[in-house]
Amino acid sequence: MPHSNEILIFTDLDGTLLDHDTYGFEPAMPAMAMLAQKKIPVILNSSKTLVEILKIRSTLGNCHPFIAENGSVVAVPVQTFPGLARKDPLFQAQSGFLVKRLGGDRKAILDILNRLRQTHGFSFEGFADMDPARLSQVTGLTEDQAIQAGQRLSTEPVLWQDTPEQWEAFAGHLADADLGWVQGGRFISISRPFDKKDGVACLLDLYTTSTGSTPFTIGLGDSPNDQAMLDMMNIAVVICSARCDQITLNRPQTIIRTTARGPEGWQEAMDIIFKTSRRH
Repeated sequence: MPHSNEILIFTDLDGTLLDHDTYGFEPAMPAMAMLAQKKIPVILNSSKTLVEILKIRSTLGNCHPFIAENGSVVAVPVQTFPGLARKDPLFQAQSGFLVKRLGGDRKAILDILNRLRQTHGFSFEGFADMDPARLSQVTGLTEDQAIQAGQRLSTEPVLWQDTPEQWEAFAGHLADADLGWVQGGRFISISRPFDKKDGVACLLDLYTTSTGSTPFTIGLGDSPNDQAMLDMMNIAVVICSARCDQITLNRPQTIIRTTARGPEGWQEAMDIIFKTSRRH
């Protein structure tokens, strides 16, 4: 293992660092404290919105850059990379951060979706179509949480209400409009063709430029949505879950598959990685 100042950790949230049902992270607190003591950045990388991650980040006591909306949004504390806004004007000041919308603007996506619905009669319901009460009903979130989930910058989750045949036609129109989609547990997230790996690549470039060396990376995830991110890592950790067997990795030097789920698995992986490193 390299020195701690050369290590970056990228982690998914739901089902990985956070419990899938309770959203708690307490079992991973010893590892989080150890990493904070070593000053190793833990970079959150999730499908959640910037506003949602800000709240979770505060609860975790995390002060590092993060990636929102499945790689479409990168947020960096202003002081992390001095002069960043001057070097890359696409990083715009927002909520005390410099934020780059890799996936473009949500409004442009909504315009395309509305045009497809009006022109072809596709039946679907997006977050932008729902008031907080409806969004709460379909997501299981409280209304306050639903409002945060709806404050998206570059993506639009939709609830597909049409036939599989119509979906094939719809997906073709999305591709023609240079849009991609990611299947979640219930919703399909529509965006420019970006992935969690794109947010990782953006931050790796910033850290490499800042330090003059390529960081040693550790990534943790529990679902196929994390696969491309994990395949970029030096050490990839697949957290046990209902869908973890669907993750196939080829590139990482080391692959760890945990026996425990969620934050228990997160702690298990950190024990393996850093106890091993202390023996050398």
